[in-house]
Amino acid sequence: DFGVASFDPTANSVIIWSRYNNAAEINWEISKSSDFKDLVNAGTVNAEAAHDFSIAIEVQNLPSHSKFYYRFYNKATKDVSVVGETITLPSKSDGANEVKLAVASCSNYPAGYFNVYKEMANSDADVIVHLGDYIYEYAPGQYGTNSFTSAAGRTHKPEKELITLEDYRGRYKQYRSDKHLQLAHQKKPFICVWDDHEIANDTYVNGAQNHQSNEGSFEARKAAALQAYSEFIPLKTGKDVRIYRSFDFGNIISLHMLDTRVIARSKQLTYADYISATGEFNEPLFKSHLFDRSRKLLGDEQTSWLQKQLNGSSAKW
Repeated sequence: DFGVASFDPTANSVIIWSRYNNAAEINWEISKSSDFKDLVNAGTVNAEAAHDFSIAIEVQNLPSHSKFYYRFYNKATKDVSVVGETITLPSKSDGANEVKLAVASCSNYPAGYFNVYKEMANSDADVIVHLGDYIYEYAPGQYGTNSFTSAAGRTHKPEKELITLEDYRGRYKQYRSDKHLQLAHQKKPFICVWDDHEIANDTYVNGAQNHQSNEGSFEARKAAALQAYSEFIPLKTGKDVRIYRSFDFGNIISLHMLDTRVIARSKQLTYADYISATGEFNEPLFKSHLFDRSRKLLGDEQTSWLQKQLNGSSAKW
């Protein structure tokens, strides 16, 4: 029901993904040919309830700068997935001189159609880079909807703000039921990071603007959100909250994917907090907080990692 997908290609590996509808042993194959006569790897994996029956395999020891086809099937029931297409990135010795990236972000299901995903799927882009807000956590009728969008009939499901693990899983299933998003995942590998709406609006290190005390523990909500994320968007970093990582496209691009939300971001300043009961704006206090050098976005560990990556890269871009 949710197609296939691939993520985080490197010069010698890629993650392939699908989801079955119940517990089962699933076979997977990856091939250089669409008829699967030229297999380069194959195996079995169990679809389990603990991961909402999602399946993700990091296929390693692949030749660089190559195109592959992959599929999943259940021998017992003869169920077979659609055939996915993916790539490995060029190595530094492959002599590649061109990379094409498609970039997406902020895809709010009820706010409009996902036509652009179809265009990306049918383009000659090598990889789709998704910069976050892959889903939105709002209840129906909230942000991104108005009298003009209701005619599309794309009301959010579940019909509530996302709080629990099942809520977040349900929202990913709704998004991944969209045929254009499915096609983009089927045809292109994705490299993703999260932003705030994968958890809640204006997320920071220990809270969010759209999380209130009557919605329970923010840490529990965050853990649920990030588990669902890992089930539908598997990354090379696994389920570790530290999702920052790099991708080298030969000598052309070193692409550094960052987390600017979850692991270190200080709470955002809000102008309303500096306005007195008489309507006066406390500019000195606001400026003292605005220029406070202890405030973080990336955090010390991620900043140090990024500096090392930049210093160690020989890529043109």
